[in-house]
Amino acid sequence: MAYSQHAKLIQDGVETWNAWRAANPGAMPDLSGIDLSGWDLSRAFLKQVNFANANLIKADLSGVNLEHANFFGAKLLNTNLREANLKGAELSRADFKGANLEGACLQEATMGNVSLREMLLRGINMRGANLFGSDLTQADLSCSDLTGAVLADTILELVNFYGASLRNANLTGAVVRFANFKNADLTGAVLAKVNLKEAQLTLGQRMGLMLRGKAGA
Repeated sequence: MAYSQHAKLIQDGVETWNAWRAANPGAMPDLSGIDLSGWDLSRAFLKQVNFANANLIKADLSGVNLEHANFFGAKLLNTNLREANLKGAELSRADFKGANLEGACLQEATMGNVSLREMLLRGINMRGANLFGSDLTQADLSCSDLTGAVLADTILELVNFYGASLRNANLTGAVVRFANFKNADLTGAVLAKVNLKEAQLTLGQRMGLMLRGKAGA
C-alpha cells in the first residue's frame, strides 16, 4: 500500500502535491495500491512515482511526465494517457482496456504481458520498448517507431505496421498472421521462428527477406 504521507499529500490536491515534490526533489513517492479513479491529475508532477497495483480507472493523465513511473499491475481502464511521457515506465501486467495512448511516448517502456488489442497507436514512439509476451491483435501501429523494440512471443495478428520502423526489432516467435508490414522498415529485424506466409508484405520485402535466408517469407 501507499505510504500514508504520500497518499494524503496527493489526496489533499494537486497543488499541495506539486509543492511537496518541488520541496523534495529527491523523493521517490510511493502511491502503490492507491485509488485515484476518476481524478484529474493532468497538472500533477508524477515523474518516478510508484503506482504499482493502483486504481487509475478513468483518471486524466494527459500530457503528464510519467518518466520511469511504475504502473506494474495498475488498473488503467479508460485512463486518459494522451501525449503522456511514459519513457522508461514499468507497465507490465497493467490493464489498458479503453485507455487513450494517442501521442504518448513509450520509448524504452517495459510492457510485458499486457493487452493492447485494437488500440490506436499510430505514429507512437516505442523505440526500445519491451512488449514481451503481449497481445497487440488488430492494433494500429502504422507509422510508429519500434526501432530496437522487443516483440518476442507477442501476438501481432492483424496489426497494422504500415510505414512503421521495426529496424533491429526482435520479433522472435511472434504470431504475425495477416499483419500488415507494407512499407515498414524491417532492416535488421530478428524474425526467428516467425511465419510470414500470411503476413502482408510487398513483393520487394518478400524478396529481400528471402535473400536474407528468412524461411517462410
